Amino acid sequence: MQLLQGPPAPPFHTMYILHFTGMVDNWMIWLLVWAVIVDIITGFAKSLVTHKTTSTKGTDGLIKHGVLLLVILTLYPIMDVTGYRSAANTFVLFYILFYLTSIMENWGQMGLPLPDQLKKYIYKLNDDYQRKDDDNHA
Repeated sequence: MQLLQGPPAPPFHTMYILHFTGMVDNWMIWLLVWAVIVDIITGFAKSLVTHKTTSTKGTDGLIKHGVLLLVILTLYPIMDVTGYRSAANTFVLFYILFYLTSIMENWGQMGLPLPDQLKKYIYKLNDDYQRKDDDNHA
């Protein structure tokens, strides 16, 4: 009895495109994109302040950021279509926190004020890291 069945499910690629275009309204994706942009800006500013600007490091960083965004923008709709939206959101949230940590590291390494409560949890701003870095340059 064909009449009792519902309409056929749309093809996967149609659902993927629908969910991909729906990411425009996803605040977590926008937060991730802006975190990446701010990280790039603070990383470049840090390199200028610390006089360690190199084109190789900058290019490598831009490639890594671009690949990460490409992977997330590709996988998120797939996970959403297959019913793993909460896992996709967790995945995106992990990278948002990763980038926020990187932004704070850049901020602190530029010598700008950062609360002491945060400094003790960020290894690159920790006294142990500073001593190890000084020993490597001596």
